[in-house]
Amino acid sequence: MTVKRRRTKVGHIPSRRKLGIYGIGIGVWLTGVLWLIFHYFIKTEDEFGFENSTPYEQVWLVGHAAFSFFAIWMFGVLWLSHIKLGWNAKMNRVTGGTLFAVIAILTLSGFGLYYLGNANLRSWTSVIHWVVGLAALIFFVIHRFPKLSRFLDRDSTPRQISG
Repeated sequence: MTVKRRRTKVGHIPSRRKLGIYGIGIGVWLTGVLWLIFHYFIKTEDEFGFENSTPYEQVWLVGHAAFSFFAIWMFGVLWLSHIKLGWNAKMNRVTGGTLFAVIAILTLSGFGLYYLGNANLRSWTSVIHWVVGLAALIFFVIHRFPKLSRFLDRDSTPRQISG
């Protein structure tokens, strides 16, 4: 009995997994953006005239945390099947490496927002987290569509490997 080996493109992600990645990514990004809007721009006024945050701010923050846990899990799933293979094949290293750095910064700063006690340090961590988080969508799009990044990566043509 022989085992057939399929030839697949380096870094190829199956359609169902890709949909999961996109759904999680959109969820993380959108809940983060909505939290920013509700935190900085939408306030309610109580009966004494004081501005307070809306209850929705907390909803978006909890949603953002939940999607972030799934995003970290998905990053682990992609490590062997996409990231490591693509890096070893020397494909999209600039955009992939940049996206890796963005995810690492967001993970570490998100961890810091939860655990840092120093208010000044937490304030700076917050700004770094949401600035990098807003820009993450741009880095993902550039990595996802290699034709947009040809000027960044020297070799972005897919290679065939036996698997």
